[in-house]
Amino acid sequence: MGKKNISSDFLVARPSAVSGIARFFDFGATFDEYNSSRTTDEADANSMYADWAVVGDSIRSAACRFKAKAKGDAEEEAA
Repeated sequence: MGKKNISSDFLVARPSAVSGIARFFDFGATFDEYNSSRTTDEADANSMYADWAVVGDSIRSAACRFKAKAKGDAEEEAA
């Protein structure tokens, strides 16, 4: 199973350097745009999916590290 690049900061704006410079001169706050969804339920569902996907990735990573350590310990005992 390949690793997916899922971010848990779904509803947070990700401005670029150029937009950061433009924001300095944006006195009317016209650049205040965030990642949006059609409904609050959709935003919640997307955020929860992203959060749980990151939790799953963390658990998978920990399990792989544990398995590798257990294998290494077993090889040391056999030697």
